[in-house]
Amino acid sequence: MKSKKGIGTLLLSTALFGSMLSACSNNSNTATDSGNPADAKVAEVVFALPSFNRIPDDLSKVNQAINAITTEKIGVKVDFRIYGPADYAQKVNLALQSGEKMDVFTTLGQFSNYVSKSQVAPLEELLPEHGKEMTAILEKDFGSDILKATTMDGHIYGIPVNKGMALPTNIIYNADMLASAGLASADIQTVEDLPAVFAAVKQKYPDVVPFGPINVNPTDTGLVNLMKGASKVDYLTDTTGVGVVIGDNGKVVNFYESDIFKNGIQMMRDWFETGYLQKDTATTTITAMEMISSGRGFSYIGGYSGMEVGKTLSAQAGKTLETKRIAPFYFDTSAVNSVTWMVSSTSKEPEASVKFLNLLYSDTDLINTILYGIEGEDYLKVDEHHVKFPEGKDANTVAYTAMLSSGIVGSESLQYQFEGINWSDVELKLKENKDTERSPYFGFIFDQSKVKTQVSAVNNVVSQYLPALVSGSIDPDTIIPKFNSALKDAGAEAIINSKQEQLDKWIAEQKQ
Repeated sequence: MKSKKGIGTLLLSTALFGSMLSACSNNSNTATDSGNPADAKVAEVVFALPSFNRIPDDLSKVNQAINAITTEKIGVKVDFRIYGPADYAQKVNLALQSGEKMDVFTTLGQFSNYVSKSQVAPLEELLPEHGKEMTAILEKDFGSDILKATTMDGHIYGIPVNKGMALPTNIIYNADMLASAGLASADIQTVEDLPAVFAAVKQKYPDVVPFGPINVNPTDTGLVNLMKGASKVDYLTDTTGVGVVIGDNGKVVNFYESDIFKNGIQMMRDWFETGYLQKDTATTTITAMEMISSGRGFSYIGGYSGMEVGKTLSAQAGKTLETKRIAPFYFDTSAVNSVTWMVSSTSKEPEASVKFLNLLYSDTDLINTILYGIEGEDYLKVDEHHVKFPEGKDANTVAYTAMLSSGIVGSESLQYQFEGINWSDVELKLKENKDTERSPYFGFIFDQSKVKTQVSAVNNVVSQYLPALVSGSIDPDTIIPKFNSALKDAGAEAIINSKQEQLDKWIAEQKQ
């Protein structure tokens, strides 16, 4: 799942003492006095979470449960806010720009953007005292160099989510439909096998859309991620795509002029013209999961870690879904800092914010309350590691669940898994974090401050052209040249040159 493959972050602010809170507060989201002396004086932080589940109307009960944990353990009260993925960045940015309280939030792919705008606070002075546990967990599960991915100019601007970060490209499909079409998982090995699968499904189910709709968000398109992983493309930490390195030659080029991009877009055009995608795939607001859940869709592309994700997706869709890896993953810096938790530069409670983050990464009760809600009401424990919905309930009918946010918050090794998922899959994900091939430029972060105007203009061009191209709905032979011409006019060369200069300097520094 992805928001901004570019990458956001954190900036400095002054730590203030937490305000005195009355035990008789009228705020329904505050924790009640438990008798602990720490409850008389607590710092308050706003924590904004993106949720890929239904957004509940009332968060007060879950918020109170969170505060029961945080006030007792770290003396911090949390104002818990949830936004859908389409609204999250806008809501966070509005708060940051307007001065509304916003303390802890995630990049969703815009790490560099947040840093360049001085919207996030450096954490290196706070982590040794207030973030020891989460730092140790991250280094154990990924490696000692993990915070390089969130460090610019000597400052640590964020904490990467501790999850299976290696996200191979998967085809996610309805297993019952596949079997009815006379095929099996073994018939899918690479992306080249998919047209034959789509044809068989279309013949068996004429009214079903074999593929998609594809995510056409320019910062999170499954097709582009497939091309990147299969061909070892490093975006060098911004989402424009006009300054990438392909392989290990150190030369920064425009990805949209490459044969890799042109061939991938032509593949989608072929699928579209053959009828494997719906005709309005470039503009529809219906998601692939909604299509599959309703029985109108067969498959889509997504990046997922581990081998058991199909079971979680099946629980969400109410269908038997399976996944098959069709392209490898390639670790670049963005793969780590694309989902990074930050403290805003306007936060009046940076110490409390880091204390909360530290607990988020190290406390089983806190992370699972945030993900699953109230035990006995929103979920039931099955065993030490597994949960299920209460009888007669699912993800759409329980009062609260944020289970689909498991890959963007806290430490996955502390999260309950849904019933039926093999716990060894969590161990596999953490192992693959260390074993997956890394770009030779891992740790490089592009400082776009000198080309912010060009980056903004180029992003507008990408947003104008890329969705229709990746959906296959327009002729690539005609549109790709126009696309690249518009990119040049917007300042693509300035971005490429600036990135090449910075990368050359970074490479020289690594050799010292």
